[in-house]
Amino acid sequence: MPSSESGQKYKTLKHYNTPGHVHELTFFCYYRYDYLGGTVACELFLSELKRARAKHDFQLWAYVLMPNHVHLLIWPHQSTYDSARILNDTKGRMAKQYRYYILENEPEKFEKYKKYDKSKRRNVFRFWQAGGGFDRNLRNGIAIHKSIEYIEANPVRRNLPSSPSEYRWSSAYARLRESSLIPNRFNMSVAMLNPQVQRIGAM
Repeated sequence: MPSSESGQKYKTLKHYNTPGHVHELTFFCYYRYDYLGGTVACELFLSELKRARAKHDFQLWAYVLMPNHVHLLIWPHQSTYDSARILNDTKGRMAKQYRYYILENEPEKFEKYKKYDKSKRRNVFRFWQAGGGFDRNLRNGIAIHKSIEYIEANPVRRNLPSSPSEYRWSSAYARLRESSLIPNRFNMSVAMLNPQVQRIGAM
């Protein structure tokens, strides 16, 4: 089991890239800091998620950016894909952009959140928690609908808004207002057991 920069143990996340399956993804900010409690970080992440959706050819059915973690529900179109690569591309580019932003605009925050990296033998700034996280495969309509509801209700359970559509950094908000990063429309016909039927149904 690998170690994090702080010496803590974390689990390596195993991804099952099965054609036709939907992925419910959850990942956390470093040390669960509230990096996503600010507008700049959230806007940068949504921008990179939009870019990744086009680059990696997946549908985005639900998302929510909580202050210290993210939930996504994605459905890759390709018969061969790598959900870990999708995440690493999105998270990596966003983290670099945010690092540049706070270095220039909020250097005190950069210094505050730096941690000692044993391998580099110096303090470094991290945005995302290494390893861990969750990747759950879904393949039927009922489970997918429940996942969308669960993801979008996260802010309500944390007493942030009174309803999912009031939370700015979520697919519920974007879907209702047709603004920001609008999620793809979920079509029940794509949630069948046959991967080939699923791919055709979403075209």
